[in-house]
Amino acid sequence: MISVSGTAERAVKSFGFSVLLSFVWCFLSRSHVRSLLHDFRWMELVWVIYNLTLAVLFLIRSRPTAISLNPLHWVVALVTSFSGMFFQRIDVADDRLRAVGDSVVLVGLVMSGASAVALGRSYDVFPALRSVATRSLYRVVRHPMYLASIVMRLGYMVGNVSAYNVAVFAGMVLLYTKRAAFEEAILRNDARYAAYLDRVRFRFVPFVY
Repeated sequence: MISVSGTAERAVKSFGFSVLLSFVWCFLSRSHVRSLLHDFRWMELVWVIYNLTLAVLFLIRSRPTAISLNPLHWVVALVTSFSGMFFQRIDVADDRLRAVGDSVVLVGLVMSGASAVALGRSYDVFPALRSVATRSLYRVVRHPMYLASIVMRLGYMVGNVSAYNVAVFAGMVLLYTKRAAFEEAILRNDARYAAYLDRVRFRFVPFVY
């Protein structure tokens, strides 16, 4: 008899699941494309390029040898990936703070895009073991994509300062630390990643954490 967990594992390891995730990221680009067509802004163009890059990476990524099916790991991955939706836009925000915030978001986007490209065929949203990426920003910290996401959330918070957004940001940072730990628990099964942990000691910020 085929177990439910075995069926689920085959499903999430399949190319069909990668196609589904690629479609989701293409769908996420729709609002940015509409905004871009209505009123050209460089930020919207960068978002479109970023989301489409991730969509392509889902299609070309390699098949994982192991993947976590722990519901908590998946919930944390999804909440952090879409955590930008939890922030509130402040319509009366200071224009100068909004400009600074947009600049920080742009820095985070570039960092995230560079990290995703460095991952290449190892890219994933959920904790999974594929090949081990150690180039580019991964020579400096173990989770530059998560750091980049935190930078993006920080930028949005700065441009839309409120007690609520500060609380959401703090919660997101905590969840990203959990997400990194969940991912490393899977990756440690690869001897190459164990060696990588010895070389790169910090998860997010060099000499800090």
